[in-house]
Amino acid sequence: MIQKFFDLQGATLRVTAVQPVLVDFYGRIFAGRSRPLPTSALAYGLTITSGQPLSMPEDTEPLYEGPILDEGDAQFWQGPDARVLVFPGIISLSLSDTAREASIIVAPGAEERIVMTCGQLALQAALLAANQFLVHAAGLTLPDGRVALIFGRSGAGKTTSTLAMAAGGLGLCSDDAMACNVSGERPTAWGMPRSLKVHRRTAEMLPWVQPLLSGDWSAEDERPVALSALRTTVSVESIAAREIAAVFVLERSGELASRCEPTSKAEVLALAVADNVRSTRAGVPQVERELFKRLGELVRAVPAYRLSAGSDPTDLAPVMLAALNIPKLLA
Repeated sequence: MIQKFFDLQGATLRVTAVQPVLVDFYGRIFAGRSRPLPTSALAYGLTITSGQPLSMPEDTEPLYEGPILDEGDAQFWQGPDARVLVFPGIISLSLSDTAREASIIVAPGAEERIVMTCGQLALQAALLAANQFLVHAAGLTLPDGRVALIFGRSGAGKTTSTLAMAAGGLGLCSDDAMACNVSGERPTAWGMPRSLKVHRRTAEMLPWVQPLLSGDWSAEDERPVALSALRTTVSVESIAAREIAAVFVLERSGELASRCEPTSKAEVLALAVADNVRSTRAGVPQVERELFKRLGELVRAVPAYRLSAGSDPTDLAPVMLAALNIPKLLA
């Protein structure tokens, strides 16, 4: 049995498995940054095993049954002492109702799925136990060291815009997942930088990305960009909690120039909730209600803006800085 520990910025997640490769797969969420011993209080434990995933018992009424994003059909139900999510025959996740623990069972050959929905939900549970929460958002550091949190609907161009702003001098925390904390005097966030999947259109709009691409174009018209390759061109930030300067709603403007204007906090919260809070046939679970509450606290605490990306995204960084009254990038 092998154990590795992952830093949650003030708390620790313990991941246990018989085969080291299973822990290593999960470690991809943290770009491989694990520790042999905990550096702070243990918040949560995750056990990963290889084998036959759980199956939903007969006569069980699922809380949800259907597709999840591009991962295929799933079943989610409440067991006697745990909530269980299953992608039949592929992977299952059990979240204990009585202990700060979760377990993943993954079928041999499906190890890539460890870092997808099941792994992300285990991370969300660990963060909630550490008085934090995970949001589907991009994060970019500003010249003053604070971070901008960017929410966007699917198709809004979050990865393209994030890369454009990183090339414009902002620091890349993450294009997709940020951990937030609203328990202190000021809200903070830290990102989980990862290798990216870049759409063909993004590569066309940002020519500097093309030499960084690897592999072949997928059926979704995407190619990967390794984190190591990205670091040769833009500043990829270290994993550290930073004060949140503002929250942004990203949209496509259909115009040439980009704009950044104040917007209602209700608009930001509505988008953040729609993209992050899950409901079931039985309503909104307690853990999701807690996430809703924390999202509300975050949005109330910082300024809110609408970031409208023009046809040329290279002006996004200066437009954002001007809206925040940061006149120029500091040397």
